[in-house]
Amino acid sequence: MRIISGEKKGHSFYSYKSKDVRPLSDKNRETIFNIILHGKEIIQSNFELDNCRIIELFAGTGSFSFEALSRGARNTTMVENNEMMIDMIYKSANKLGYLNKISVLNSNACSFEEDSINPKFNLVFIDPPYNKNLGKRSIKNLIKKNLLEKNSLIILEEELRSLPVQLSEIELLRVKKLGNTKFSFFKLI
Repeated sequence: MRIISGEKKGHSFYSYKSKDVRPLSDKNRETIFNIILHGKEIIQSNFELDNCRIIELFAGTGSFSFEALSRGARNTTMVENNEMMIDMIYKSANKLGYLNKISVLNSNACSFEEDSINPKFNLVFIDPPYNKNLGKRSIKNLIKKNLLEKNSLIILEEELRSLPVQLSEIELLRVKKLGNTKFSFFKLI
């Protein structure tokens, strides 16, 4: 896999695909970042990618975080509980020169504890295993633990036929369907 845009454009990073791991494809990553940077709903929410603090849940290869760092994000925390994926994240971060911009929590993305001294996050990317309703649980965990800044952008990747996530603390800004996947863009109210 490769970085699509930004300071590391064209640089490759490590990837792995199996029945349990679905790396965010270059095409889908490009579409998501086009929406983040140019989507009218996102622009109207006053979200800016520059210098934002990211948390990526069910991080897998960390492809979303690496792309965001290349495009100007300040730092990222990746939550992943697969040791092989964690090793791959660190190898990619080293290869890209981003070791000082990442932290990785080896934990359950729906119940982890964040104990860093970093300020709250303002960009969330969640890519849970399909058909397990883990997206809603992980969003609830972030809200319950007060880990997000007001007006944070939350992006949830789910299978197309998944029921919509509805919580009183978030507002749906946009849904983008790509193949058998949908990306829901929420704003923390």
